[in-house]
Amino acid sequence: MPNLFRKKCGLEPSPRFFSRFQPARLSVYTLALVIAVGTFLLMLPWAHTGAPAWPNENPTDPTTATPVAGINLGGAPLSVAFFTAVSATSVTGLVVADTATYWSGFGMVILAILIEIGGLGTMTLGALMALLVAHKLNLRQRLLIASTTGNITYADIQGLVKRIVKYSAILQLFFTPFIFLGLILDGENWYTALGNSLFLSVSAFNNAGFSPYPDNLVHQGTNLLIVIPVMLLLVLGGLGFPVMLQVWSSLRQSPDRQPNWTLNTRIVLSATAVLILVGWLLIVIAEWHNPATIANAPLSEKLLLTLFTAISPRTAGFNVMDIASQSDITWLITDFLMFIGAGPAGTAGGIKVTTAVILVFIVYTEVRAGDAVQLFERRIGRSAQRQAITVVILAFVLLILATATILAQTHFRLDQVLFEVVSAMSTVGLSTGITNHLPVSSQLVLCILMFFGRIGPVTIASALALRPIRRRYEYPKERPIIG
Repeated sequence: MPNLFRKKCGLEPSPRFFSRFQPARLSVYTLALVIAVGTFLLMLPWAHTGAPAWPNENPTDPTTATPVAGINLGGAPLSVAFFTAVSATSVTGLVVADTATYWSGFGMVILAILIEIGGLGTMTLGALMALLVAHKLNLRQRLLIASTTGNITYADIQGLVKRIVKYSAILQLFFTPFIFLGLILDGENWYTALGNSLFLSVSAFNNAGFSPYPDNLVHQGTNLLIVIPVMLLLVLGGLGFPVMLQVWSSLRQSPDRQPNWTLNTRIVLSATAVLILVGWLLIVIAEWHNPATIANAPLSEKLLLTLFTAISPRTAGFNVMDIASQSDITWLITDFLMFIGAGPAGTAGGIKVTTAVILVFIVYTEVRAGDAVQLFERRIGRSAQRQAITVVILAFVLLILATATILAQTHFRLDQVLFEVVSAMSTVGLSTGITNHLPVSSQLVLCILMFFGRIGPVTIASALALRPIRRRYEYPKERPIIG
């Protein structure tokens, strides 16, 4: 009777609603809706402090003022609100207005909510809302959430969604007191430190890169109570929900029991460790004698700052060193780390470490004339190989088109534009300082990149396709000359 009553009153979600959309299309539509709502809220007068986009900026000087366009509801202009909403929802961190001075307390709360929605994933949030309303998920909804979370068994999706939300909240709340204490010792009053510590914890775990300070975290770069929790949150959020949940389950088992990790977990953990260590070593070498960054710092500070700089590009967006003062080699290393990103089905962007590792082993297998791509005593399926190649090719094409477009519209150098484009598409948020000086048309290009980077190249392609094509025949096979 209660079920019949809910259906009569329209409270029971209809399976037909979910069957109308493919998972990829529903992800695109949901993210676009969140961005639209976020843009409207950020345009309200209560979200803006009334300060200029950047401290010491002269709004009447076109050479220093942030380009703006669109309607104004009394708060932020449309272009600024839209860019910020896209950046927050895609958990990127690129900004055209200083977060610390431009947005009010109400605006900061809106940003934190957008970051949480983008980090947890609109599909996961949609499943949670369905649980609250209907108390159950149908098969279509289970498949939708499984495609987002990376769960390949399609089992216990309800429990999976609940664990994602629970563990995310626990991790963010666990590290908040340490950041709070660090801010108190840094001289902040308790209510300001409480708000900033919560915001930093949310932004760090979701790999967003938004900071409540004008210089990001440069001023707090040597404060261990702030830097270490932020680094741990960046790594944990970047591992991906499937890896995080599986590692947590292994920790709760008996120490004598060998963890039965999936191939995805093994790849992500191994590649994450390798990329952090190699990136750390390369950045130490590149910046060791750079007087504008760490040349004059003590050894302990050099190692700490460079370690944070190696972790942040995967894809956090926080910085403890001035990006514009770094060497060209560090920029190139950062481009590489940003392009790869972190683990799949998590809060990070990039092509993902699993994609990069599969590509490496495809090349390794071909060079050694192997028959199959094998990794950790497992064989990689051909569909996964094709998907990895497709993701990388689409990403490269998009980077080239976006870089060429912005170069044609601005006077900035190739290395600056390329850094910005890679940062946007990989949803990192690191910047050489040119984002707020780009014309609105170039800022729109970055918005497209951030949206594309959050959804994913293959997801976008699937969403635009009308329906899969099933051929009932195949042409004869022929091998062209390669190389």
